[in-house]
Amino acid sequence: MPVIVPAYAKLNLTLDLLGLRQDGYHEIASVMQTVSLHDLLLVERSDCRIFECEGMSIGGENLVLRAARELEASLGRALPFRVRLLKRIPVGAGLGGGSADAAAFLRVAPSLYGLELEAGRLQSIAAGIGQDVPFLLRGGTGLASGAGSTLEQLPPLDSAWRFLVVCPDVEVSTSAVYQAAEAGAGDARRTQNVAAALRAGLRPKARDLGNDLEAASRACYPALASALEPLRSLLPGLRMTGTGAALFTPVDGPGQAGRALQACAAHGLKAWICHAVPAWS
Repeated sequence: MPVIVPAYAKLNLTLDLLGLRQDGYHEIASVMQTVSLHDLLLVERSDCRIFECEGMSIGGENLVLRAARELEASLGRALPFRVRLLKRIPVGAGLGGGSADAAAFLRVAPSLYGLELEAGRLQSIAAGIGQDVPFLLRGGTGLASGAGSTLEQLPPLDSAWRFLVVCPDVEVSTSAVYQAAEAGAGDARRTQNVAAALRAGLRPKARDLGNDLEAASRACYPALASALEPLRSLLPGLRMTGTGAALFTPVDGPGQAGRALQACAAHGLKAWICHAVPAWS
């Protein structure tokens, strides 16, 4: 009997670049949030390894299979399975779809195989797969620092929050954008303001949401800049998530949500209204 587990996308409500680290990665500060846009994994034990994907093709490395290899290496045993991935999160969009799929597999594997794994060990395995995987292993609302995998859980967003998420038809390379980003030291004021508001039980101010990587993404991908200009005139609050190409903005009420979706549809853009998803218990 397969186990069905959702793999939720993430938004970077903030993303501040703080300079280059000695290991070559950028030091960042980011408030991250899982949202209801999701893939589905159907996972069951098997005599051999079978992976199937439906919905859209996956470019590059398959992070579900990498998660399985990393877990097997840590345990010193094979974990044969059949995974059917129903893919809905756009690829190369900054929404963490591949990382969410890997995290979902790690989340379900202990119960599926009867493994006794401490949370810290699973987090360590997740960090070896990708910087977003440790956050997506638990989800909810979190403060990421360092290269992105040092985490502090934050109080959850108000359940009434809704986000328009819109995705231009541009697939973005995370490594290319980070390589193009300015290496000078910045500050984490934006992220600190949002984290402080959440700790105080307040709604963060919209002006504090933002992303230092947008300039580099637009420079690397002129098609992204072309897609943004007409949409920004209608939805001036749009911010980029991750390295793009997806963008988001908070929306208030069904009326504003409906108008936002209509504006996106008029420009031939994929869009969703999403709510915040709390952390896994």
